[in-house]
Amino acid sequence: QRAIGREQSWCQLTCMKMNVLFCCVLCIIPTLLVALPGGAPPEACSTLMPNHGGTQGAPNNTGFFLFGEPLSGSYVPGTTYRMRLVATIGDFAGFFIQARQESNQEAVSSIVGTWVTVSSGIRTARCNGVDGDAITHSSRDRKAEVLMDWTAPATNVGRIHFFYSIVVAYSNIVVKLNATEERPSSTIVPPPMPPADAVFSSTYRQPEGCQQSNCAFYVEWRNNGEFIDFRMEGNAVGWIALGITDTNLPLNDASRNFSDILACQAESVGSTVNVKDLYLPGGGLTPSFDSSTNGLVYTSGRINSARIFCNFTRVLFPLLGQEGEDYNFGQDNFLFFLSNSATGAASDVPIVNPNVIFSSGTVNVDQGFAAFTGSVYSLPGEGSFPTSGCSPDDCDFYFRWGVNPNNPNYLTFFISADLTVGWAAIGVSRDRRMGGDEIDDVFGCTTSNDGPPMVADTYNVAGGGRSNVGDNSGSVGLVQHSTGVINGRLECTFSRIISVLTGEEGSDFNLDNSYYVIIGTGYTQGAPFQRHERNPEWSTSEVNLVRESSVDFDYSRIPLIKAHGIFMVLAWPILAQLGIAMARHMKPAMPNGGWFLLHRILVLSGVFFSSLAFLLIFVAYRNADTRGLIHLGDINGLGTAHFVLGITVIVLQFTNPIIALFRCAPNDDKRWIFNLFHKAIIGIALQMVPIANVMIGLFLFGDKITDPMNRNAYWVMVALVSAYSLWDGLLNIYFGYSCHKCKEKTCAVTVEGELGTELKPISPDGSTSHDPTTKPKKKPSPDHWLRWAGWIGLAAIAIPLGITIIGLIGRG
Repeated sequence: QRAIGREQSWCQLTCMKMNVLFCCVLCIIPTLLVALPGGAPPEACSTLMPNHGGTQGAPNNTGFFLFGEPLSGSYVPGTTYRMRLVATIGDFAGFFIQARQESNQEAVSSIVGTWVTVSSGIRTARCNGVDGDAITHSSRDRKAEVLMDWTAPATNVGRIHFFYSIVVAYSNIVVKLNATEERPSSTIVPPPMPPADAVFSSTYRQPEGCQQSNCAFYVEWRNNGEFIDFRMEGNAVGWIALGITDTNLPLNDASRNFSDILACQAESVGSTVNVKDLYLPGGGLTPSFDSSTNGLVYTSGRINSARIFCNFTRVLFPLLGQEGEDYNFGQDNFLFFLSNSATGAASDVPIVNPNVIFSSGTVNVDQGFAAFTGSVYSLPGEGSFPTSGCSPDDCDFYFRWGVNPNNPNYLTFFISADLTVGWAAIGVSRDRRMGGDEIDDVFGCTTSNDGPPMVADTYNVAGGGRSNVGDNSGSVGLVQHSTGVINGRLECTFSRIISVLTGEEGSDFNLDNSYYVIIGTGYTQGAPFQRHERNPEWSTSEVNLVRESSVDFDYSRIPLIKAHGIFMVLAWPILAQLGIAMARHMKPAMPNGGWFLLHRILVLSGVFFSSLAFLLIFVAYRNADTRGLIHLGDINGLGTAHFVLGITVIVLQFTNPIIALFRCAPNDDKRWIFNLFHKAIIGIALQMVPIANVMIGLFLFGDKITDPMNRNAYWVMVALVSAYSLWDGLLNIYFGYSCHKCKEKTCAVTVEGELGTELKPISPDGSTSHDPTTKPKKKPSPDHWLRWAGWIGLAAIAIPLGITIIGLIGRG
């Protein structure tokens, strides 16, 4: 019995231990599985309820908010919007988000739009039969913020609500919150205010260009997640205010919309300064308090020597119910400044002067702002092409740059390019290779099909074959000041933020570093920038645009290209063409070998100039960003054709003399093979292909054909080429017919000698006479005068043709 008792006790103890272990495992499992590591399962699509429980519609006490422009109640069908899920306090492990039509928001069939992941650790889901119609986490790593893009449905389906669930911990779950109703309030703590020495990326001041301490009004701001942090100061004993509005009409204009006003006001003279959120009804001059102070957080304020200082934070988007009182800081609006000596409630003080000074352009507060109203020629940096220091009106490309005088966080650029339709841009690169191992940061201006010119921020994809695409966040950090086509030139002034903004790490560079500078133009409209008409130019060394004021390019390249073109023109449209014509038409007129001597002089001179031109083009592009020999081919199809045809001509021009060195005797049975290749195939190819390639080269280099003088010269060139071809064709037909008539006994017959064609008089018996001891001087053919006239006529066309082409090259 004792043994049996001991056995029962051991069994009871073992069972008790197993129960404890089992309970421990049960307790540990939920802790490990804070959120399903793969995200929300399909069965959660209907209720957004996790499998491990939760409270439907639980209160959002922990401050998890979804932000995005569509939450304001409006959207553009088919448009993609950046959305943010933010934990204003703490962090979270999992989430599940859907967009549903208001009309049937409880049904899964009401899910609309599609999602794309931006942050890591998240994935899209499929709930209503469409991949990506919901989005959830893909790991249980703790998160304070996630970014994603939502694309609205292709057609307007009415008002849309965004529902989301949050898994903070296994037992702390917030289920199916309505994002349009769950908005931050004044009790929600926004991201912490930055320290006093923090750099604010944007400023607005009056008067423009003033030093901060001397400005009548000064405000600076920065993006802080879903909030905007402001620092404001101005001369007043009562209150100062920043106004935001969608038009620059006078404030009392009855046609204008409301104005959003953020005021810092002293309750009494010398007392504490408070921040107030106000709005000004359209056409009115008396501000009113917003219906709610939600979204505005006061940080600090003071008044000192009749100057008010205050710091505060305002939510980026209008809150629910305040759409007619607050503006969306993520949209373009005008800024203005107000001040008054009255203390107390700002709503009790009417605005005395409705003609306020507005910002010089619209401002996207979320993206940043840097005003510029001074002369562009006051900017210290200067660059130009094709020569250094050329006049802004004469350069193909002229630009200036410098730190923005109103906001040291921006660089201001001025670009002037010799075109009326297309684009002109500046870029910076680390590796001096477009489409190389790293991106190229590119920004500039372009004309538009449906409006005035605009500025754009883009980049060349790394390893992307020179593909140019828009920045990750559009033109965030790029501020347009002025654009236009003035006196036949595309001009624009804009500012680019120096640092790299959040989200732009893969498309922008910090400009306060040294890079190679690129300048380029093209004839396509709109952004991103597409297809260079000419090769972009690269600086010869790295430049820090923030700290340096000069940049040099390879100014020798254009003269070398011009020399290449001029030598090719001397070689082919003039020397080689006349040399070929000499051999083809002048043998009977110069029967003692003179034609052969002139033929060799003309053709070999052409070979010399052609070879020299061939070498010059490679010298010109010795520093080009090319992956191989074909540089022009990277630009467009004409460039490829020009290169391939040029190589072909060079090969043939050396092949033909080599063939001639090994030619057989005139009476050899195989002589016809030499005649076929030397005269017919290669000879005709060398007469036609170089002329076509010269014209292609003009298009590649002479991008000013639209200029009236150049256009007229180009058509003169076309007319001369046509005239030469016609005249040469007529001579071939006439002299070919004459050769056929030479079979008659009254004609001279041609006999090819070692130096060329010899004319032998015909004996009565039909044989040719020949003295073996002497070589008689042969007489020219009866039509020698006509042959000379024909050849001189060709020269009279070829020489003006060459001069016309050289003139076009000189003006290119």
